[in-house]
Amino acid sequence: MIDETKLRSVFVSDLHLGYKGADIGSLNAFLRTHQFRYLYLVGDILDGWKLEKRWYWNQEYSDFLDILLELKNNGVQIILLSGNHDEKLRQPIARLFRPLLLERFGIRLEEEVIHHTQDGRKLLVIHGDQFDGPLLRGTSKHADEVWSRVDDLAWSRSKEEAPALDARRRRWSLGKAIATYSKFLIGGYAEAGLRRAAQDEVDGIICGHSHVPSLMTRGRLVFANCGSWTGARETGGCHTAIAEHNDGSLALVKWPSMRASYQDQRYSNLEPDNLNTKTDEAAKLARLAYRFWTPPRTGAPLSARLYWLSQSGRSVAYR
Repeated sequence: MIDETKLRSVFVSDLHLGYKGADIGSLNAFLRTHQFRYLYLVGDILDGWKLEKRWYWNQEYSDFLDILLELKNNGVQIILLSGNHDEKLRQPIARLFRPLLLERFGIRLEEEVIHHTQDGRKLLVIHGDQFDGPLLRGTSKHADEVWSRVDDLAWSRSKEEAPALDARRRRWSLGKAIATYSKFLIGGYAEAGLRRAAQDEVDGIICGHSHVPSLMTRGRLVFANCGSWTGARETGGCHTAIAEHNDGSLALVKWPSMRASYQDQRYSNLEPDNLNTKTDEAAKLARLAYRFWTPPRTGAPLSARLYWLSQSGRSVAYR
């Protein structure tokens, strides 16, 4: 009998740290419950679109960073893929910090990577926003801004007022609309992923982005979507991950939502100088993210931004 908690690899995507609706407490419980050798964070781990407008960081986020560093110290290989919400990780400045992330924090930052399964298959791991059409790519950030206003209003209201606002949020959610109601777009997304896998001559693709969990085969090709760790606040709601068992087989794993009440103290905003982490290293990693998404001033020249980040790396990572 297979022990479902002992895995070879875990793939999770779309955590959206910085977004008040992220259910990171549930993810933390999932990571603590399972054993694995490889952890892939498949894009949109940080929600830079939110963080660059206002800093939001809660206790669950700090706990998550503590867990990552515990995993690293236990020999787990951690691979971070960039997404569209944390697209700054693709910029040339961020590339300069890849050696620091790997050496100091054990996190390998890539835009895409090939994962070799235990049974010998090669799988492309990529966030998936690369498959968006030009219309969706050009409007998604603006739609997210509208959605954020409705969502922030919901989180600011009492639990009694929340159901009506939640209904409004569901109508406004572009991601949920695409994910739940538009079979045409999702089908096109999967087809684009499978075409990319065939083009790269690999055995399949593991991605995120759409927030729609999926695991299917088309001929010899595998298409897997990790889902997300946002939303799922209703009773019985769940989040998902893709897991590789020790024999190389893949599974879509469901994990129950643990989102608490709207006014729970765990979701209070923590300031960058008081992140309540167990380790200094976890706090340094969070502050590095803070400084990356809060540059000295809007429109600063590249030289000024580079200096700001270089000082961040020095003070955050080595002090």
